[in-house]
Amino acid sequence: MSKTDHLGAKNIGGNPEKGRREMDFYPTPEDVTTALLDFLGWKNSTIWEPAAGDGAMVRVLERYGNRVIATDIRTTGDDYLATPVPDGVQAIVTNPPFSAAESFIRRSLENGLPFALLLKSQYWHAGSRRALFFRSPPSLVLPLTWRPDFTGQGASLMDVAWSVWLTPNMRTRTEYVPLERPAEPGQVSIFGGTA
Repeated sequence: MSKTDHLGAKNIGGNPEKGRREMDFYPTPEDVTTALLDFLGWKNSTIWEPAAGDGAMVRVLERYGNRVIATDIRTTGDDYLATPVPDGVQAIVTNPPFSAAESFIRRSLENGLPFALLLKSQYWHAGSRRALFFRSPPSLVLPLTWRPDFTGQGASLMDVAWSVWLTPNMRTRTEYVPLERPAEPGQVSIFGGTA
């Protein structure tokens, strides 16, 4: 295993001796999708989740009244990079395999629909991604102010952020807005009131 794979597995909460999970499959914790939907207000829409895995994000999207079309190369055999947009889709929301993030961005730009991808927080820090960023910058970069537990083993050392394109392929200024972790039901939010 390379040093990079070892560090990547450790940061996401995986076992560095075994490496990363097959096809970078790490289910998205519920609060990650909840924070995005609370911020964007995407409700009662038709949303495509093209890397649906075990349905973790699908369940949250549906709870907001969305009709969700769930596909995944592992479960349905549908490769997002080669699959046409299903009829009626209004937006795309997914946590792509980190190793395929750039391909997912390029494919989503081709699709021309609003989309939100969960990426490593430092994703845009690489000089090799500068041209991609400036070709069609995301409308929003929404870093999470907590580290999600992608493995269910208690903690993660990896910071992530949503990159959201509200108007793909248009030159826009990118807004950077840190997202607060959604309060657990019955917990008091820092803004007052209970969840």
